[in-house]
Amino acid sequence: MTRLFVLAAFFVAAGAGHGHADEAGVAKAMAHLSDGDYELAFAVASPLATEGDDRAQHLIGVLNENGLGVSRNMAEALSHYEQAALQGNADSQFAIAELALDGVDVKRDFEKAAGWLKLAAMRGHARAQARLGMLFMDGLGVAADPARAASLFEGAAIAGDAVGQFNLGLVFLNGDGVAQNDDKAAHWLMKAAEHGHAGAQFNLALLYESGRAGDALKSKAARWMRMAAQAELPEAMTAMGLMVHKGADGAGFSAADWFEKAAEAGDAQGQFLYAVALAEGDGRRKNKKLALKWVEKALSAETLAPDARAAAQGLKKRLADAG
Repeated sequence: MTRLFVLAAFFVAAGAGHGHADEAGVAKAMAHLSDGDYELAFAVASPLATEGDDRAQHLIGVLNENGLGVSRNMAEALSHYEQAALQGNADSQFAIAELALDGVDVKRDFEKAAGWLKLAAMRGHARAQARLGMLFMDGLGVAADPARAASLFEGAAIAGDAVGQFNLGLVFLNGDGVAQNDDKAAHWLMKAAEHGHAGAQFNLALLYESGRAGDALKSKAARWMRMAAQAELPEAMTAMGLMVHKGADGAGFSAADWFEKAAEAGDAQGQFLYAVALAEGDGRRKNKKLALKWVEKALSAETLAPDARAAAQGLKKRLADAG
């Protein structure tokens, strides 16, 4: 998993550490990283890391984890992350937690991840606050505590973290750990949506379309849904297809086009609706064989909603009976 941090955030979080040996040297290494000169970044940072600078240790960890300027080496990456993390470097604490959560290069360990995220969150690391909030919401590695999750999301959101803003919007939307509040939900979803968060764009569009945020905003639903669909969020592609079917601007794509995109991206609802388009000749030439293929794919997915599943089963039967 690539974890190339935004450089400004790197400097802010790394300032929480203790072993700062050479400010100019670290700045030079970071400049090389920003320019894509990874070998030079490694060469400059290596002696600083040996001297104990936690920022340089973290940078070496990033380069080793991602195979930038050096051969990818997770053992070296973890070693440098741990050295920096023990000095209080919040970025390294977050990096170790993310690896423990992913369970790809190291053993998955939710409790270990939560422990490191707590330390990083205490140092004001917004991404760690957002990630820790998700663990408290789901009860992974910690006891489930929606109120604490909401508080962590709020801290991350105020700091400008798009994931924190998105999740804070969702907790206000659903009333998880806080009093349900559509106005606050719309506010924070908008913040995240403006940062390009596709999930926020999708949920903001649904909120606007529902009228819960005020009827005057319904006309803006298609705009945000279109942005989420163009970001290739599968469920947004399906929803965009439905909106286009009702007359919304599909950005040059028909409803069937969006359903096909959603189907190919693996969205079960999109697969069913694309099968309908093929079966009915709605935006596509009739093709019962291909329609049967897609409706079977939809039915094989556990995520297909009960009402859609019933309709898909009915379509499958009709197609099979038609030969």
